[in-house]
Amino acid sequence: MEALRVLLLGAIQGLTEFIPVSSTAHLFLARDFFGWPDLGLSFDMALHLGTLLALVIYMWRDWYEIFTEKRDLLVLIIIATIPGAIAGFFLENAAETYFRSPLIMAITLSVFGIILFLVDRWSKHNISMNNIGIKEALIIGISQMFAIIPGVSRSGATLTGAFLCNLKREDSARFSFLLSVPIILGAGGVSFLKLLKGGMAIPVDILLLGILSSFIFGYLAVHFMLVYLRRHNSSIFTYYRLLLSLLIIIFLLNRR
Repeated sequence: MEALRVLLLGAIQGLTEFIPVSSTAHLFLARDFFGWPDLGLSFDMALHLGTLLALVIYMWRDWYEIFTEKRDLLVLIIIATIPGAIAGFFLENAAETYFRSPLIMAITLSVFGIILFLVDRWSKHNISMNNIGIKEALIIGISQMFAIIPGVSRSGATLTGAFLCNLKREDSARFSFLLSVPIILGAGGVSFLKLLKGGMAIPVDILLLGILSSFIFGYLAVHFMLVYLRRHNSSIFTYYRLLLSLLIIIFLLNRR
């Protein structure tokens, strides 16, 4: 039963990490619905290692070009990573306690979903990822800072920042995914070490099943997003976020 629970949580993490609907909110809903205990932010971040591996493997050609031909883009990724790293460093404790409030998740899901919708409609979507500069990298990086708040969604925040810079939708997703690698690597690695050092709430082999599950479904989610945004806007994700926000509020009212 424990293995099945972790496999399901890994699947939820993998599917929702790269789709702008907030993996944290989905993990909360799953736990609330089934009555499972919250294993904490460190466990959630450990599952991120599976999605990280999926992202690196799926986009290996992009990374190969970045390290061999497009080193300017590597510099921009580093610049865009700095604001999120700063937010994570100073707000880690708040993210593990105060920010994990279901009410906050409901609010951020709806508010940032509407912002994503409006910015997508306003954006010209006429700039390629290869033509962005330091200004665009900073705007996207600052947008990523908000992802420390559960319910915002890291991909949702970075997509919003990229749309604000008029990037094409598919290129926005591609840069968002590239930007996810250093953040997930840092945060997920530190959290995984904390789990090993502080004692595991679940056996290592069971946790590895969750990571494998998040890898498989994360790979599928990356492929879906890049293909979907090639032809469609992000409206469907906003509608879904509003529905999910409503479900969380209903759960909270029933709990009372």
